[in-house]
Amino acid sequence: MPKKYTDYFHDTILTIPENFINVKTGETEAITSKIQDQIAYHSKNNTLIHLVFSALHDYFHGTEPVHKNMASDAILEELLELKRMLLQDGYDSSKSLKECPIVSRKEPDHTPVELKDIEDLLEAFGG
Repeated sequence: MPKKYTDYFHDTILTIPENFINVKTGETEAITSKIQDQIAYHSKNNTLIHLVFSALHDYFHGTEPVHKNMASDAILEELLELKRMLLQDGYDSSKSLKECPIVSRKEPDHTPVELKDIEDLLEAFGG
């Protein structure tokens, strides 16, 4: 049974079927739980019309969806790769920390680091 979602602020009503026809390919596709969750979320927050038009814009103009955590996910992947490389080479973190203490004569700099700088650093050492 299709479920109706409403955005009362913008007078938007959207009925979700079990599947839909992709207008670009002509294939029938199922409505995923991720889509249902997003529709429910935006319906609750009265931004359903914005979700629909954002999806249509991205769909017809070929842009990739933007994920807030995409950059942080990439950083985590790079860090995991560095960890794998260290473990593969027989790196013993407990031993080397005791043998090679790091001493800095400079005061720590607490200015924020740009995400681009982190990506460049990871690329330099990981790639």
